[in-house]
Amino acid sequence: MKKTLLVEGKDDQHVIYAIRDIYEIPKNTFIIEELGGVENVLKKADSTLIDGSSDICLGIVIDADEDIKARWQSVSSILEKAGYKDLPNSPDANGTIIRQEFLPTFGVWIMPDNKIESGYLETFLTYLVPENSKSWEHAKNSVAALEEKPFIKTNVDHTTKAEIHTFLAWQEEPGKPFGTAITAKYLQADNPQCQSFANWLNRLFVD
Repeated sequence: MKKTLLVEGKDDQHVIYAIRDIYEIPKNTFIIEELGGVENVLKKADSTLIDGSSDICLGIVIDADEDIKARWQSVSSILEKAGYKDLPNSPDANGTIIRQEFLPTFGVWIMPDNKIESGYLETFLTYLVPENSKSWEHAKNSVAALEEKPFIKTNVDHTTKAEIHTFLAWQEEPGKPFGTAITAKYLQADNPQCQSFANWLNRLFVD
């Protein structure tokens, strides 16, 4: 069976590589394709499911961005077009997996946690910040202070992205990419949110 996980970008890809290795999911279980944006992921999922058979297992990891309901509707429309029936009205909090006879097995994880209204990969990574981290509190305060300056143009929707990058800039080896930061334990994968994501990968591709 061909098992593939489609993701938006290289950051997603390398974060998942790190989580896969930490949770000892066999490396040859599935491949990860990064496609350069959510629209490309949805387009590839659409074509794969339409042309695919039951001998395919396909997963996607996408950001909720500003509206998880709209994102779920986009996914549901693709599934309905491919012939899936009786789809849930909202994503499963533990990661959605849909198995129907004669159709590919399909899974979707909507970052950060399949539940909150908006968010990104970076929102998920905030769950991995060590508890009671003074650097994290300082990073958040620093970004908040920047937003108050009229000469700095900040998109408030991307505050979390600025915070996580600022936090990583203040580590012993500054500016590590997200996946490497997890491996270096600047971001720690031993928490319920990361465990839930790893469990979803296992249920989709291994079980």
